[in-house]
Amino acid sequence: MPRPVATRVHWDAVRVPDPAVAASVLDRLGRETGAVIADSRTGVRYWLVRPHAADSWPAMTGVSVLGRDDFVAVPPIWKLQGPGPHWRVPFLADSYLTPPDPLCGALLAATEHLQEEDDDALVGLTAERRAWKDRVLRIRLREVNRRSIGRESRPWG
Repeated sequence: MPRPVATRVHWDAVRVPDPAVAASVLDRLGRETGAVIADSRTGVRYWLVRPHAADSWPAMTGVSVLGRDDFVAVPPIWKLQGPGPHWRVPFLADSYLTPPDPLCGALLAATEHLQEEDDDALVGLTAERRAWKDRVLRIRLREVNRRSIGRESRPWG
């Protein structure tokens, strides 16, 4: 059974909910990728980076960095396929963290088209209104993440 593990202790988790974006990131990183947790039920992928490594990254559409007070459902190291959380890229004790700079570059390239769509939707909004929308989105993503690893029912059914 997967167990919830708090982020910011041993690593931070980079959450990518779009399987197409995640596949693109894996292709771009190649052998540079560290361990990747996948949830076959939701399509979400998590890369592990050292704590605070992604704090200075620019905001990216469809990508969230989980920090303090967040949890990730971590599968046993032997679980390499679904259903549920499993290791898409196996956990190896000496190379489970992904280098943050190549991961950031791969994420930026993979989400470039999503950012353009979001920019079109935000035309005409004030900086204050954009900041408010970003804050609301971060809160909602955090809540979905908490529910997805806990025993609560998921908000989508």
